[in-house]
Amino acid sequence: MQLINDKYQFPGGIDPLELCKQYGTPLYVYDAAIIERQYKRITSAYTYPKFRVHYACKALSNLSILKLLRSMGSALDCVSIGEVKLGLMAGYSPEDILFTPNFAGISEFEEAVGLGVKINIDAIPMLENWGLHHPDVPFCIRINPHLMAGGNEKISVGHIDSKFGISIHQLPHVMRIVENQKLKVEGLHMHTGSDILDVDVFLRGAEILFEAARKFPDLKYIDLGSGFKVPYKPDDIETDVEEVGEKLSQRFAEFCKEYGRELTLMIEPGKFLVSEAGYF
Repeated sequence: MQLINDKYQFPGGIDPLELCKQYGTPLYVYDAAIIERQYKRITSAYTYPKFRVHYACKALSNLSILKLLRSMGSALDCVSIGEVKLGLMAGYSPEDILFTPNFAGISEFEEAVGLGVKINIDAIPMLENWGLHHPDVPFCIRINPHLMAGGNEKISVGHIDSKFGISIHQLPHVMRIVENQKLKVEGLHMHTGSDILDVDVFLRGAEILFEAARKFPDLKYIDLGSGFKVPYKPDDIETDVEEVGEKLSQRFAEFCKEYGRELTLMIEPGKFLVSEAGYF
């Protein structure tokens, strides 16, 4: 927002007071141009051809924002059935939605399967029961890479004490379940934290997931999560997404050659796309 001739204005000369008169208060206003700018920064940075942005809509699940991001070509990362339903209302196709809850009950997974969205399993008990309920439904596995990453402990979710994901050390147990029940694993996923500045952290996490991926011959995609730091105040530092995108794209292409075929590379930016766009 700019102060011009003693009056605050949004970009484009829009008067916030006129918006308040039109829509009432309290009023939240989002600048679509900023969201588009951030989205294009990511899609320009990642040059790997089979690349997909899954917007982490827990950052902002406003229906108009979801429709805007869908129009740009994004897919969706959802942590609840409520978010899944919002995504469908916004026009996302079920196959473009990844349902990634944390220790959800079987009823939530049943509903997600019924809606036709992609499933991400993050706990051994659910994995053990999957073959009893949906032996023919493919799914993704969320791996905890045991990697401390993020601005502080509270927003680091990939370390050994985190509740998010199946420990990388439990991979042999995961493989036994998958093989014994003949389960269909189509993707691997991780998310290590928020406000990550060190580019090498993203690369180390990717290598851990690549090593795990070699044990699953029928993968279609690998989801590396996100965790980009955004500027919270003027002159604040942020993640160099251009460097992250360049290096991860190159390494992912190399891994796919090692794997034997091209997979889809997915990431899940959330606040990176929307945090600078809001006014209230």
